[in-house]
Order: sequence, then C-alpha cells, then structure tokens
Amino acid sequence: MPRTTPDPALPDRLAPIVLTEADGSSVRLGELWADAPRVLVHLRHFG
Repeated sequence: MPRTTPDPALPDRLAPIVLTEADGSSVRLGELWADAPRVLVHLRHFG
C-alpha cells in the first residue's frame, strides 16, 4: 500500500465544522485541538 503525505491544510479546513456532543451541546472542531493535538474517532451505530 502506498504511503500518502498528510495534507497540511486539513486542520484549517476541518476547524469550522460544528459537532453535537453526547449531552446535546455544540463544539467547533477547531476548539478541540486549539491547545494540543487530538484524535478524532467516528463510531457508527449498526443495528
């Protein structure tokens, strides 16, 4: 499998996206990694 180079502009393109947290509050994606790097995991519910 070929290696790919990460897109350095990706964090800037994703930063304005607003997500809904489990408690119903909203958070802008860029706020999550403002202080330090983060890992984003998407879990899909099947069933």
